[in-house]
Amino acid sequence: MYCPNCGKDSAPGSKFCESCGTVLPADQTAQAAGQQYAQAPPQQAPPYGQPQYGQPQPYGQPMYAPVPLKNAGLAAVLAFLWAGLGHIYLGMITKGILYMILYVVFLVIGALTLIGLIIPLVFWIWQLYDAYKLANQYNSAVQQTGRAPW
Repeated sequence: MYCPNCGKDSAPGSKFCESCGTVLPADQTAQAAGQQYAQAPPQQAPPYGQPQYGQPQPYGQPMYAPVPLKNAGLAAVLAFLWAGLGHIYLGMITKGILYMILYVVFLVIGALTLIGLIIPLVFWIWQLYDAYKLANQYNSAVQQTGRAPW
């Protein structure tokens, strides 16, 4: 009697395949019906008691797309163009929008007092440096953990 799973010949009257352990059909009609179709080529069955697994994932290959790094120079240029743009580029959207609003408020206050124009200038320089520093922190966190830090 041939096994429908692995194609090996088993002793007549056997209930299980001696090679792979599959339950063999009990009646001859099931065996005859199975022989009408072209049989698949026999496959190497795993040793008895050992499960068959798929191909292992090669080491060093991530199973997901890696997180891209952010360009610190681009973050600084965007922050140079307008306060908060560098932070939005880094994914800190709320902080970037808050910095945009604060910058406009500081400009309005500075224009009214004239001496107060120093405040928006200091704020603009600080947020430019902050965007550059945060881009470097983002990149170092991505390289260490493989995930975005925020």
